[in-house]
Amino acid sequence: MFKFTGKVLSLSAAALFASTVISSADSLDDLVKAAKAEGQLTTIALPHDWCGYGDVIAGFKAKYPEITVNELNPDAGSGDEIEAIKANKDNKGPQAPDVIDVGLSFGPTAKADGLIQPYKVSTWDSIPDSAKDAEGFWYGDYYGVLSFMVNKDLVKESPSDWADLLKPEFANAVALAGDPRASNQAIQAVYAAGLSGGAAAGEAAGTAGLDFFKKLNAAGNFVPVVGKPATLAQGQTPI
Repeated sequence: MFKFTGKVLSLSAAALFASTVISSADSLDDLVKAAKAEGQLTTIALPHDWCGYGDVIAGFKAKYPEITVNELNPDAGSGDEIEAIKANKDNKGPQAPDVIDVGLSFGPTAKADGLIQPYKVSTWDSIPDSAKDAEGFWYGDYYGVLSFMVNKDLVKESPSDWADLLKPEFANAVALAGDPRASNQAIQAVYAAGLSGGAAAGEAAGTAGLDFFKKLNAAGNFVPVVGKPATLAQGQTPI
């Protein structure tokens, strides 16, 4: 059962302190040439069951067999990705991410902090101005719709709105798909909870969302475990 609650945008950006020898690639050919010269590409936070990344990575390996793909922490959140760049400022090895996929709100901050470099993809002109940096430092590459995922073997009557999650029949059942201190998806879930209660968009919705999850925790319904397909199926996080 899916309950639509809002949109989640993600963005891609080239990490400044990664080992690429190009500061701002003008073409895909330049980028490929540099990657082949290095012999490796380091990614982070790209789980194979998320947004088709498994197939994308497999396709990349097949097309460029001479480039080793080094995958760091597939389950990392946006905040973790930013910290990985900072931690590897002087490291040009395999622990330095070459590209990141983070929540849209992290892009401007990463640019301001000097953590990313500009690169415009071939489809640049088709991306709305509101979903990209004018100089090419970041751009939105996909969006999703927030939903409730429910294990129907354990939850007989699915929640139809956020307020339903506070009901006693959902004790020890509700989890977030990440840590809201670092995960864009979890941040958006908290924000959506605030909007659902009537709070105005912006800071008010964020505060209301935090209050909602405080109540959810006090009611004994919140499970402090990162919700994933596996934990959903196992019953550890039924919602």
